[in-house]
Amino acid sequence: MTAILWFGCKPGIPDGIIKPDKMEKILYDMHIVDGYLSSIYVVDSAKKVAAAYYKGIYKKFGTDSAEYNKSLIWYNTNPVALEAMYKNIQKSLAKQKKGTALADLIIKKKAFKADSLVIAKKFKADSLAIRKKMKPDSLSKVKAVAEIAKEKKKADSLINIKKAGVSEVVPSPAIVQ
Repeated sequence: MTAILWFGCKPGIPDGIIKPDKMEKILYDMHIVDGYLSSIYVVDSAKKVAAAYYKGIYKKFGTDSAEYNKSLIWYNTNPVALEAMYKNIQKSLAKQKKGTALADLIIKKKAFKADSLVIAKKFKADSLAIRKKMKPDSLSKVKAVAEIAKEKKKADSLINIKKAGVSEVVPSPAIVQ
């Protein structure tokens, strides 16, 4: 008999409140949208865009703003449940941030490779042009070699500047699972 009273009186999530796993996913999407909206500088434009995004989230999870707000109020009065959800949300956001940083690094590395090839081709063309202008005497050869060395130093400097820009993004890329 005591067991029946214990299980019957055990506090749980009331009807009409979104369950924690679903609410966690909704909050995650809401925070992603909020982050995007914070990047829109014109407040009126952000408000117009926000309504459509929030409606999309409600539709995705089969809920509406009234149920979401009611659930959010309930979770705010139950901080243990809310804290557990936010720990998972923080992990998911950190994981997405790492993935985005890795994607940015890959894009920068591809751009670096393309740019360094262009620089190397230009250096090669410049050094060939210098060699063609070179006269057979030794003074002309010395000047040409010095000019080629100067061009190489300039090309290497440009490549190093671009390489430094790529390494600033993520010092050591972590594999996102």
